[in-house]
Amino acid sequence: MTRVILKTLVLLTFTSPAPAAGSPLLTGVVEDVEAQTIEMPSLPGAWQRRIEWMAQEGTQLGVGDLAVRLDPGDLISREEQVRTELEKRRLSAARRIDELKLELLDAERELARAESAVRMAELDAIIPESTIPRLDFERYQLTLDTAERARVRAQADLLNKRAELKDVEAESELEVQQAESDYQRISDALAATEIRAEKAGFIIYGDNSFTGKKVFPGETLFSGFKIASIASREDLQIRFWVHEADFLDIDIGQGVTVIADAQDSIPFSATIEWTSSQATEKQDWSASGYFEAIANPVSSIPDDVMPGMSVMGELSGPQVKP
Repeated sequence: MTRVILKTLVLLTFTSPAPAAGSPLLTGVVEDVEAQTIEMPSLPGAWQRRIEWMAQEGTQLGVGDLAVRLDPGDLISREEQVRTELEKRRLSAARRIDELKLELLDAERELARAESAVRMAELDAIIPESTIPRLDFERYQLTLDTAERARVRAQADLLNKRAELKDVEAESELEVQQAESDYQRISDALAATEIRAEKAGFIIYGDNSFTGKKVFPGETLFSGFKIASIASREDLQIRFWVHEADFLDIDIGQGVTVIADAQDSIPFSATIEWTSSQATEKQDWSASGYFEAIANPVSSIPDDVMPGMSVMGELSGPQVKP
């Protein structure tokens, strides 16, 4: 199947069709309306990246198959760096929290000792003054007062330790979450350097509007640039480029007889459904302007016509779909 596709797939390096007398001939390409478009992703560290590898044009891909691999640049080293930083943040947070938990345990023990000391001092302090020497009575009262003050301090210290632990846990969680977010961002960016097929179909390389040629492995492109598409025959349309001298001859609903450039291809009928409102230059063709027109097949397309094939269209009268 791949060999057949490769034989019939045309690389769209068209030459400008000269306006002819009578019905103009239109140059176009077969497209899959639901094709997966592969664009250069926007990744951290660079606004453009180099295409390291692409599946051979025309290769049949299944869902999940690798279609394009980009040069990761410094993303590998950055991923290692942020992963190390994440582990350091996690260990540091855990160590600090464990230390505070030990301090909190000590504070709880100190409060328990302070409360025990108060209870012991209360036993002596409740002895009636008349039954013991005044000096002993005053000493017992002073001991109770000192113990109660120590208990208040222990209670305050325990509350402070609990609040400090709560604050550190919240702060550490935010720091770890930030480190996890940084790691996830770089990890996702590294994963995005391998672009896989999201639908079954065969890969068609995109056109470089700056060079007028196909995008190729080894080329460096900026973010958002179309690298390729993955197409099937499930929902096909034809995109024509119409010379500005012929554009007034095109009408919505007009019929087109289409024939693929592949040898022995069978003509089929289509209807113009849409035209662009502004012409654009195609420097690899000529200095003239070209409008775009979309045509939908009236009936089934011949089996040998595949997305990515170049076609010629000859205008005819209006077509009515059955």
